[in-house]
Amino acid sequence: MQNKKPMLQRMLAIYVIFFAVLATGLAHSVWPNFSKGYDEGAVIGRDIARNWASGAPRSIFTLFEVPLSAKAPVRLDGADSLAGIRLVPTTRRIDLAADLPADAGSSPLHLALSSIGGNPWFYLITVFRALAFVAIVVLMFLIIHSIRRSIREEHTLDRRNVWYLRAIGSLTILTELLNDVMTWRMSVRAAELLAPHGEAIDTAFHVSYANIILGILVLFTAEVCAIGQNLSEEQKFTI
Repeated sequence: MQNKKPMLQRMLAIYVIFFAVLATGLAHSVWPNFSKGYDEGAVIGRDIARNWASGAPRSIFTLFEVPLSAKAPVRLDGADSLAGIRLVPTTRRIDLAADLPADAGSSPLHLALSSIGGNPWFYLITVFRALAFVAIVVLMFLIIHSIRRSIREEHTLDRRNVWYLRAIGSLTILTELLNDVMTWRMSVRAAELLAPHGEAIDTAFHVSYANIILGILVLFTAEVCAIGQNLSEEQKFTI
């Protein structure tokens, strides 16, 4: 294999960038959000247990990132006192905490699993998304390691890389669609709760096409790699 050293250097650079981005994301986004969610979940769990022990079980849950139909004004103390400056803060999304009487026959486990969006399925989707993120990171590590080994040992690319890429693309698309469905159902639930108060909630189904396109590009890359491997095997048989 010609120019093996530059190729190994480029793969090493990708290795370093990949883990640098991963470490930065974990430190500044994933871990703070996980820690915040854990603390909020612990508080809700204690409240559910206390209400259950008192004989008056209640359904306590949070609806996240609920989109409003129009921009809503936000009160900002002291904004009007700034000389020569006019501030008009607004918001398009809200988090909504709900505390409702529990349905008859609800178990403590059901109430605990319903702490996200008021539905156990939302909790399971959240767990699945976290596991999918871990799986994608592991698969990326395996792909990069396999490519470096193939270059170093002058072997053809491992066919398992195609399956890894297909798995990454499929997980990316699936988790995005599940997240969009969950956001939509939370919006519908919030609209039901806020209807008596006249709050207008955007209950349309929205899709983040950026992640869908990313998943499709990964699947396209997997098929290109599969075609390349098939052509390489055909050449070996021809020779």
